[in-house]
Amino acid sequence: MAIKRYQIFSKLLILVVVVYTLILSKDTTFAQKSNDTESRAFVEVAAHVDKNEVTIGDKIKFGIQVKYKGDITIQFPEVGEQIGVFTIKETGLAGTPEREKDGYLVVEREYVLSSYEIGRQTVPSLKIKYKGRQGDGEVATNEVTVDIKGVLKEGEISGDIKDILPPVDVPTSFKRLIVWISVGLGALLLSGVIYGLVYKLKKRSKIREQQFIRRTPQEIAYGLLERLSKEDLIGKGLVKEYYYRITNILRHYIEDRFGLLAPERTTEEFLTEMAHTNKLDDIHKILIREFLERCDMVKYAKYGPSNFEIKETYDAAKRFIDETIERLEEKEVVAAKK
Repeated sequence: MAIKRYQIFSKLLILVVVVYTLILSKDTTFAQKSNDTESRAFVEVAAHVDKNEVTIGDKIKFGIQVKYKGDITIQFPEVGEQIGVFTIKETGLAGTPEREKDGYLVVEREYVLSSYEIGRQTVPSLKIKYKGRQGDGEVATNEVTVDIKGVLKEGEISGDIKDILPPVDVPTSFKRLIVWISVGLGALLLSGVIYGLVYKLKKRSKIREQQFIRRTPQEIAYGLLERLSKEDLIGKGLVKEYYYRITNILRHYIEDRFGLLAPERTTEEFLTEMAHTNKLDDIHKILIREFLERCDMVKYAKYGPSNFEIKETYDAAKRFIDETIERLEEKEVVAAKK
C-alpha cells in the first residue's frame, strides 16, 4: 500500500515540474519577442497627390509622408529633375517631425510635378532610407496613378480643317444698328468692371505672395525656436524630443541660409561637407560641430543633460543664427515696403 502511494506521489510531482517548465519557457519566449519588437525601428511611408486627374501641363502637388518610431534619422530621396514621366517644378523642404497622440513621429516632404504625356501615368515608387541605433534600412512608397487629359475635346483631331462658313446677308436696319451699339457698349462696360475686380484681386494675391517669399530663413528659425520654448518639452520630461526638434530647426536654417543639405544627411556626412565649404567661417564651423555632437550625445548615447547644458544648447543655436543673419540690401528693403 505504501509503495502504491509513493508511485502516485512521484507521478504528481513529475507532472507539476513539467507544467511549471512549460509555463516558464513560454513566458521567456514572449519576453524575448516583446523586447525584439520594442527594439526594432518602425517606419511607414505613403505617397499621395492633390488630384488624380489633370490637364496636360498642369501642376500636381506630390507628397511623401513618413511615420516612424524610434531613434532614427529619415533621409528623403534626391530625385533630381525628373520622376518617371513627371518633371519636378519645385522641391519643398522636409518639415519638422511632429509627434502624434499614439507616440509616432510624422514628417512630410512635398514636390510640385508636371507632365506633358497624355494618358494614365504613374508616379513610380521611391525609396526612403533611415538610419538609427538598430542599423540602416529603407522602405518604398506606393505608386500613384494620375490621368492626364489633352486640351482637345473628345472626338476632335488636331489636324481637322473645317470649311469656312458662307457669308450671311445682313439687312440694313437703323434700329438693329442702335441695338448692336448698345449691346457693344454694355459689354465693354461690363468687361471694364470685371477687369478692375480681377486686377485688384491679383494685386492683393501678389502682395501676399511677395510677403511669403520674402520671409527670411532667420525669421522662420526664430519663430520655430520660440514655439519650441513655449511647448515646455523639458518640463514635460521629453528631453530627447526637445533635442530632436532643436537639431532639425538649426539644420533647416543652415539649408535655407547656405544651401547645404543639412537635414537629409547624418551628422558625420554633414560635418565632412561643412569642412570643405567656404560658406561658413571657421568660428561658426566649430560652433555648429560642437552643437551637433552635443545633441547626438543626448539623442543616441542616452546622455542626461543638466538644465544648464540644455539652456547652453538653446543659446548656441540662437547665437549661430544671430551671427549668420543674411543682410538684405537697402534697395530690397525699399522694394519690400512698396
